[in-house]
Amino acid sequence: MASGALVVVAGVVLIASAFMNNLFEVGPAFEEMIGDFRPMVTDEALETAKADIGGLSAVGDEFQNAVIPGMSQALGMDPQQFGDFLGENFPAVAQGAAALPEISGTFSGLIGTLEAEQGRFASADAIPTEGLPATTVPWGMLGAGVIAVIIGVVMFSRLRLGSLLALVLGVALVAVPASLSLPQKAADADQLNENLEPVYTAELVAGAEGALGVIGAMGEELQTAMLPALAAQLQMQPDQLNGFIGENFPAMAGVMANMDATMGRFQGMVTSFDSNLDNYETLKPVKFVPIIWTLIIAGIGMVLFGAWGFVASSKE
Repeated sequence: MASGALVVVAGVVLIASAFMNNLFEVGPAFEEMIGDFRPMVTDEALETAKADIGGLSAVGDEFQNAVIPGMSQALGMDPQQFGDFLGENFPAVAQGAAALPEISGTFSGLIGTLEAEQGRFASADAIPTEGLPATTVPWGMLGAGVIAVIIGVVMFSRLRLGSLLALVLGVALVAVPASLSLPQKAADADQLNENLEPVYTAELVAGAEGALGVIGAMGEELQTAMLPALAAQLQMQPDQLNGFIGENFPAMAGVMANMDATMGRFQGMVTSFDSNLDNYETLKPVKFVPIIWTLIIAGIGMVLFGAWGFVASSKE
């Protein structure tokens, strides 16, 4: 019974595809990564992140264009002297101020990538559906393959029954992916994977963690050492100095007031990227479009083989 043998072959192809594409590791890796990234790509989270980055960028500009000239004048120094004073007494502040433009650019590029991929992320997040996790895909593919093999074997002894079952399974393998828009979702997942590849690297994560260290050290030294020292030199009470900064350096005052919350958000984002780097390495070699089309083509084959067997059984 050639039709039964071909149905068995289609089932074996589905089983082999699940293992050859490493889907039993890819599914959990995909689900874990997508779950951790989901909170970062909401409209609210992206707008907040852009505001945070804008604040850091504004501090960098303000430090060079207003803080250094303003504090130099208040302390009776020229800008060069004040710069030397910062470097000698408050090196973390000096390093952070110099690095802020580059740090802001790095995080801005990262957030820009997430924002550009927001639609594709939502589409990939719905594989196979919004209510079912991606971990169901390999089991579904394996299950369909096993059932197809069993049906093919049945066709050797009960051709008509097996052929009808092959037709039903084949129609399901074509109709379900089509009704769930799996070809488009898979294409979006592949494009998302490709677009993340240039930026989602160990170097990016290490650089982002280093940048957070620089910003954190700057904020700590600024609030616990530099500002108290400046208040003493300017003979101001802390409240007076805060008022002076708020009036003359609003960007720095705004970031200082929200430093803990801002750093917490950045740290959460970097931690998510770091903890999912291995998951992304698992996903990176995999192409989802061929996997979905393997399901569909196997389904078309089963429909044809089932029809062939059914016609043959009618002639017996």
